[in-house]
Amino acid sequence: MTTPGPDVAPRTDALLRRLVRRDAGTALNKFIARLRIEDLAAAVEHLTWDEQRRLYRLVEDQDLRAQLLAFLPAESVREVTAGLTGEQVAELIDRLEPDDATDVVSELADEMRKQVLAELMDDPTGEEVKELLEYPPDSAGGIMHPMVFTVRDHTSCGQAIASIQASNAEHEVIYYVYVVDPADRLVGVTSLRSLLSNSPKTQIVDIMTRGVISVTPLTDQEEVARFVARYDLLAIPVVGPNREILGVVTVDDIIDVLREEAGEDMLLMAGVNAEPDRSVFRQARSRAGWLLATIFGGLVASEVIGQYTGTLQAVTALAGFIPVITGMGGNVGIQSATLSVRGLAIGRVQPEAPIGFIWEQVRVSLILGALFAGILVLYGIFRHPHDPLVGVSAGSSLFVAICMSGTFGAAMPVALLRAGVDPAVATGPFVTTLIDVVSILVYFNIARLLLGL
Repeated sequence: MTTPGPDVAPRTDALLRRLVRRDAGTALNKFIARLRIEDLAAAVEHLTWDEQRRLYRLVEDQDLRAQLLAFLPAESVREVTAGLTGEQVAELIDRLEPDDATDVVSELADEMRKQVLAELMDDPTGEEVKELLEYPPDSAGGIMHPMVFTVRDHTSCGQAIASIQASNAEHEVIYYVYVVDPADRLVGVTSLRSLLSNSPKTQIVDIMTRGVISVTPLTDQEEVARFVARYDLLAIPVVGPNREILGVVTVDDIIDVLREEAGEDMLLMAGVNAEPDRSVFRQARSRAGWLLATIFGGLVASEVIGQYTGTLQAVTALAGFIPVITGMGGNVGIQSATLSVRGLAIGRVQPEAPIGFIWEQVRVSLILGALFAGILVLYGIFRHPHDPLVGVSAGSSLFVAICMSGTFGAAMPVALLRAGVDPAVATGPFVTTLIDVVSILVYFNIARLLLGL
């Protein structure tokens, strides 16, 4: 009997680490036998690489070892399999469902992957894994389960129920019954509820839904997730060019996709490589590109300020408002860009018709600009009563900067998506730095205009 996750989470990490360091294999196996695989995998991630390898060697249950590979992240999979032979890893992978087995194989080190595929050459699981590996890992074909429960269009409800009862455990969880014609082409779908609520003699063709929502094996996994969310599905079939059913993507796969994509987008927004690497040098190299863009933008901003040295010398009070204007402009831009990225992800913003969303963000920016510009004008007049135009210049510049940043932030993700670039980069360091430069240009030109400099 497994222990619920919340009850063990606070103490699992520390106890696992203690048992591993003592090489207490018997106690360790008794303890992990009470854990859910999800909790165990989460705890293993918190161990050092050496502790992960030692723990994996101590686990005796081969099914549990196989399941761990399916739940651990890629870098942990490579670590724990580093000390195993290709034959040993192949035996573990053979215990997994084809879609999980494919994920694990794709996460192995290159040499280990070759050995494992060679070991699985004549194995049914190996054939399915090789077929799934032909598709990109972030596509419907890469995440689908190839074993799908189908019935012929001449089947009755009673026969379909009997087939389900007789089916083996190779099928993924059966959410829907897919109906195929004699040529194995997908022609309809029905739910289990509909199947059970009708007479056993009712023909399935009479209760099925035609025009089945489906995807192709090359459909991007984010697009698959959008279909599932839009049509409130528990599973979606993957079909070939002739409507032959190749596999099914289930809601648990979609949850994994959403979690993975959300993590990648968060990293992209921070300008960090979405694929972590344990090499310190490679981590630094992957982040240097974004930071080079940031420092370049900062140098450009510095040069822009340098061009207005005379203006600053004439009215030194202008310098104190630069951080406020650049900071507010950048933050409003990030807010709008984040809303735009989210809207594109969930389908609220349509790339073909984004004007409504952009206009909404423009109006929001106008309100925010008026509010905070008013605050800055009042502060400027209070701080520099002898020269109220300083505050007016700062407030006017802030208004323009906020409106411009909000519009730019809303439109940029759409433009990037149309250009084939991940829109998540729209909230990265490069874009925020660009907004800073433009805000400074706006500020000094308005100040020169109002102050007559």
